[in-house]
Amino acid sequence: ETRYGALSALFSVIVSLLLVVVSFLTFLAIICAVCIQAGIYFFQLKQINKSTDAATKAANAAEASVKQVRRNARHDQRAWVAVVDIQGIPEVGTIFSVNLVAQNSGKTFARNLKMRAVVEAITEKGGEPDFSLEDSAAARKDSSVSLLAPNADYMMDIELRKQTAPHEITESDFDGIRRGDLSIFVHGKMTYDDIFGCAHWTTFCTRLKPDLKYASYGKHNDADQNGCP
Repeated sequence: ETRYGALSALFSVIVSLLLVVVSFLTFLAIICAVCIQAGIYFFQLKQINKSTDAATKAANAAEASVKQVRRNARHDQRAWVAVVDIQGIPEVGTIFSVNLVAQNSGKTFARNLKMRAVVEAITEKGGEPDFSLEDSAAARKDSSVSLLAPNADYMMDIELRKQTAPHEITESDFDGIRRGDLSIFVHGKMTYDDIFGCAHWTTFCTRLKPDLKYASYGKHNDADQNGCP
């Protein structure tokens, strides 16, 4: 009976140890399962983030492409206004008047076209035109039109002014022009809007040569490259 009691106690200890081992292994299995699930979750989360980033980049690229297409289309369709012809020959005893012809070579209307021009006489050999005169109400002349259709022309007349009044060409003036001692410049600026609501500008400058023909001057002939948003 004593031996039976000892075996029974030993058996109880062994069973207890087995239960402890089983519990420990179960705990480890649970930990492993949790780690595996956590690993799967974080892997999936990383893949989702990658997919989200890729989708965001693709969406941004598509948006940028659409904007670029819109900008290109507007650039192609916008109004383009420039001076295409200048007429007017000085004659002794008459007020020297110049006729400017601006043309919209674009595919759509130019709106709120404003022209500002100056006819400037320079007596200094090699003298440069004073473009600041375009901001002087005494020297410049302004003209405007609300709409200019594609391929349409707009004409503006302007006189040579010395100080404030229009100036009659004298014999001395005419001789100076023919000799090249008196230089006549016609310069100015145009501003206008296109149908997309974008503002544009064009500057121009031409010189009357001694042979009484006009030639583009090397400065102040430019146009904006404004793009519509």
